[in-house]
Amino acid sequence: MRKFITCLLLVSSLFVNSAYCAEDKGVMLKDRVHKTIENREEYVDLRDIQLTDDEAVMFMREYFAEYSDAGFIENTLSFFDEDENSSNDAIQLKYRYSEEETAQILKDIEKKETALARYVGGKPNEEKVQIVYSYFCRNFSYDDELNYDLKHLYEEKTGTCCSFSLAFKAVMDRLDIPCKVVVSDDLTHEWNKVFINNEWLNVDITDGIRLYQTGFPNAHLRTFLMSDDVYKSRGYKESNG
Repeated sequence: MRKFITCLLLVSSLFVNSAYCAEDKGVMLKDRVHKTIENREEYVDLRDIQLTDDEAVMFMREYFAEYSDAGFIENTLSFFDEDENSSNDAIQLKYRYSEEETAQILKDIEKKETALARYVGGKPNEEKVQIVYSYFCRNFSYDDELNYDLKHLYEEKTGTCCSFSLAFKAVMDRLDIPCKVVVSDDLTHEWNKVFINNEWLNVDITDGIRLYQTGFPNAHLRTFLMSDDVYKSRGYKESNG
């Protein structure tokens, strides 16, 4: 049986159900989806993972929030349960761009990330993080149409908390600065944490853009590198924190 399920690409559309959420299943699915996209294949084999509809949708929504290559596939996915045993056997992926277009997009994004990483090279890590953070705050705006992929981000200079977080992490990875993407416990927001001066500190580009657009000098730096306690006092707590 073939089922069409749309994974809405909003962080707020994610949900957690302890009855379903087995971490190992999620890790296995995401790893397979990533390899399937990397190899430009069409089907993700799920037969040995045994995912229900709810589990499959939940983990795929998480994938769209956590992996930048999700921008290359459509958010309407086909799930297959061939033997109709309430467990999905495969997911069919549909690509948004041709193989040649995808290769060019990746090349263009790599150029932008590399140029930004080179620009801050040789500086202390904290200064590198601030320069990259300020670059995004000063040059980008929030996308009310909720376009989430990095191609749109760099071409239109607009994005969402998801695309900002993924783009920022990609640059930090090039700079060998430990960085991760985190999601709020109410699943409505996404930002980054970086490991600076022996501690994990919060970097929220979406909030920084909002502050920068107030026009006050260096307003975006007022919430730069916040501790968890300060960040929680502002109403945010990461989902696993």
